[in-house]
Amino acid sequence: MVHIYSHNQLYGVWKTAKRGHFPKTNRSLRLALHTKQKSALLYSASDIAVYDQSELVQHPFLSKIGPDILNSELRWKVVAERLQHSRFCNRGLSALYLDQHFIAGIGNYLRTEILFAAGVHPDFKPKQLDSKKIESLARQTLIIGKRAYDTKGHTLLPTLSDKLAKTKGSYESVRFMAFNREGLPCRHCVQPIVKAKRNGRRIYWCESCQPTVSLGIKV
Repeated sequence: MVHIYSHNQLYGVWKTAKRGHFPKTNRSLRLALHTKQKSALLYSASDIAVYDQSELVQHPFLSKIGPDILNSELRWKVVAERLQHSRFCNRGLSALYLDQHFIAGIGNYLRTEILFAAGVHPDFKPKQLDSKKIESLARQTLIIGKRAYDTKGHTLLPTLSDKLAKTKGSYESVRFMAFNREGLPCRHCVQPIVKAKRNGRRIYWCESCQPTVSLGIKV
């Protein structure tokens, strides 16, 4: 068995097509995988490598990567266990939720949306959360990840998404609960959404729904 690793950064993109039918694009085709009927095409990726199993287990990054957020067999209890593990429990959530060694597949907007859905401030550490908050955060990690995948990047609550779809707003205006909504009213409580930088990346939260002191925080 061989394993293909690609680092897409912000530019690489996978496309699928019928075999022999290539999408019209100005992007550079870097990798093509074919079956008898379909093709998976990788464009614009900056780094591609192929490893066999023995090389994979010795790779300094890939051998330590965390479980895939979209793995259908991943359960919230596993995420909760990782949150409480000595390796991760003393790290700020804003940093932890970008660390692919913790959970693979979480990017910047998912970090904001998961923490917002769980009602947890990004500056807390897992060890400061009680068991109910740990469970909520673990569950929302998987719920938001799957929702974003199923909806091609939308993280709104389904009922709210249906309601906002009727307003015919812009793509970005009906996509997120908190991310990229600085100064706009929280969709839960109308408190203005706050923007800051954590770990060199922008992050958003609601100071009312994600307070620095709450019943879910050990003090």
